[in-house]
Amino acid sequence: MFYDTSPSTKVYLPTLSASIAKSTSPADRSPDYASNRSLSKKRKRNTKRYEIRQLFQKAKDLERKGHWRKAADVLNEILVWDPADAHSHLALARLEGRRFPDTNKACEAFGKGTEACPNSVHLWQAWAVHEDSSGHVDRARELFEKALAIDPHNPYVCHAFGLMERKLGNVESAKKLWALALQKKSTAALVCQMGELFIAENQLDQTRELYSKHLLRLETAKDRTEVYLAAAWLEERYFTNYIKAEELIKSALALNPSSSVAHVALARLEGRNRQRIRGEGYESATARRLASACISLETEGNTVQPDDGRVFNAWAHIEIKGRRFSSARNILRRGLSRYPEDYSLLQAAGILEERVGNYTGARAIYGKSLRIQPAAPTLVAYALLDLRHPSSGEANFTRVKALFEEAILLDPRHGPAYNSYGNLELRQGNIRTARNIFERGILAHCSDVASVYHGYARLELSIGNVKKAREILVDGIREACQQDAGMDSPHRERALFLSHTLGMLELNSNRPIDALSIFIDGVNRYGNSSQLLLGAALCEVKLGNEVNARMLFERSLLVDEKHPQAWQAWGVMELRAGNTLTAQTLFECGIKAAPKHGALWLAYAISEGRLGNPETARSLFANGIKHSPRHIPLYQAWASLELREANYNAAKALISEALTRDKRNGSGWLVAAEIEKSLGNAGLVNLILRRGIECAPTNAELYRALGDSLLQRGNVLEAREIFEKGIDVDPLHAPLYHSLAELEARIFNVEGLSKLNARATKHCG
Repeated sequence: MFYDTSPSTKVYLPTLSASIAKSTSPADRSPDYASNRSLSKKRKRNTKRYEIRQLFQKAKDLERKGHWRKAADVLNEILVWDPADAHSHLALARLEGRRFPDTNKACEAFGKGTEACPNSVHLWQAWAVHEDSSGHVDRARELFEKALAIDPHNPYVCHAFGLMERKLGNVESAKKLWALALQKKSTAALVCQMGELFIAENQLDQTRELYSKHLLRLETAKDRTEVYLAAAWLEERYFTNYIKAEELIKSALALNPSSSVAHVALARLEGRNRQRIRGEGYESATARRLASACISLETEGNTVQPDDGRVFNAWAHIEIKGRRFSSARNILRRGLSRYPEDYSLLQAAGILEERVGNYTGARAIYGKSLRIQPAAPTLVAYALLDLRHPSSGEANFTRVKALFEEAILLDPRHGPAYNSYGNLELRQGNIRTARNIFERGILAHCSDVASVYHGYARLELSIGNVKKAREILVDGIREACQQDAGMDSPHRERALFLSHTLGMLELNSNRPIDALSIFIDGVNRYGNSSQLLLGAALCEVKLGNEVNARMLFERSLLVDEKHPQAWQAWGVMELRAGNTLTAQTLFECGIKAAPKHGALWLAYAISEGRLGNPETARSLFANGIKHSPRHIPLYQAWASLELREANYNAAKALISEALTRDKRNGSGWLVAAEIEKSLGNAGLVNLILRRGIECAPTNAELYRALGDSLLQRGNVLEAREIFEKGIDVDPLHAPLYHSLAELEARIFNVEGLSKLNARATKHCG
């Protein structure tokens, strides 16, 4: 593994065999050895147990640092001396499952463990969970039942068994299992899962009673805190009792002042309250509360400190998202001064350095985080850094994929690992492999399930499987809703993108009424999201309801005044409605709020060009390129303006610059071909379009343009071939069907028209 470089990990504690041999040596025995035999045996047993505990801890430390082979060696050594050590059997079996996920190694280890320790409930339960995660449901059920035969009320067995049954749709079985365990002992996991079931059945009063009843029965402050937070979420989301929700979180903090989770939950609640009551942005309000919490924690004499730097991390994350990098760096420094061993804070610091372009610094910080504790989020961040900004000049895809696999081994339920891994395979054209990765993520029931479903849906959309993508998004929304039914989670912000993507899919499929319903449902579920409100506004534009659209555009910008797409879309609507001055004002406000957003400059410049103000348009294009030099459409649109003005040399220079910066942008080749066509260079047109297809093979419009050009020159057979290749590339591109239909009609190919119609119906509906 790339972070396996620490010399300290190569030094083992004294081997168990040597230490035990030393402790049982017959030399130097006292004369009264026989009379003290029982005491001596007890001492030896205590020494042996102590040595085993020491080695077991060493094995867990090695595992935590990613040295899995060495950890397995230590566990095997323990089992040589104590074959009935259930803890070591369990740790070894789980470790083998992570090291060799596609083999029977884990099952063999579990089998040996249960044979040596047949009454170990935890071994049977862990084996059942392993079989369930492998898709062997019947075997898992059999193993769960063996565990319950030993301890019928065991909370861990009942919890895991119930989760499996609920996943399979056996809700009543899950409810019975959890109720059975709660008769004997209350745990937060059981109480919260039972609460989720009641919420799903709309038994809200019963859920409230459940939380109240079991709060006093919970044994640990951590468990009580978790149930307090679940109860607060119930009051906020389902009873809209925001005061009670705040009281419950504060009760959790009074009980457990060191709970960083509760501190963050209180900040998130306050952010939502301020957004609801005062119309403030959620993130700015949340950041203010987090800042207050951090200042309070840093106050001299404050003896109660949270368990970790989560409060600083959450605050820094908001600052990074808002591109306030200096503020974020200062927050992370403050956090790390109090929690220097918090690997999550270091990971956030690495992300910050990557965002500001300090890739060497980011790589070093990620490495430091991984040396403290290997974690899936850090491995994914490191892999993406290696992919985007490789240290050796070219990305080592084999290494990057290995990092993704290692992240999944460390945490099989880390959704972003599957998302990033699947997207990499998709970009390389490995559709089947990418699909397999996303399906693995779905089977793993990730804690951030939305990221897996979102990536999977985008894969299907990229190859034209709209129906499949729609099904995936609907399933993802259902799973995400179930996941956040009982507890607030930072993953909810990512889950809203499922609603956004599904809404845009329906809008682009000319189903604005369905799309509007999805966007409004998302707003009701996730609050005033600027993206969802913008989507709803676009639906109203499509439906011709300009008054409603304006209200939604305004709401979107009240939530996030720096949302450039909202300014742009609103401006375009007003321009089309003939409200030129209003449109100009909106474009200017948008540019002031987000001056580096090239699309805003582009929309404003194009509007001026169409209004007959070429000089103003040129000035806007130039300023846009100055602020956003990587926005290629600015060069392309400016070149098109110069082409219309017959300034061919200027047009050529601009489009050459665009293609130099990004030859994979198909629109640039289309503009270049149009310039040569206007100059009468018919021979160059086809050469340029063919070169464009080589550089941008997924751009359907290039195929249509080349096919039309070939058809104009009478090359029917090659034109048909080009049109068909284009449809293969993008089965949803309607103009290609129109062009091919015109070709077939021109030569009276009725059979060809019939086949084309069937194909269009299949893909486009």
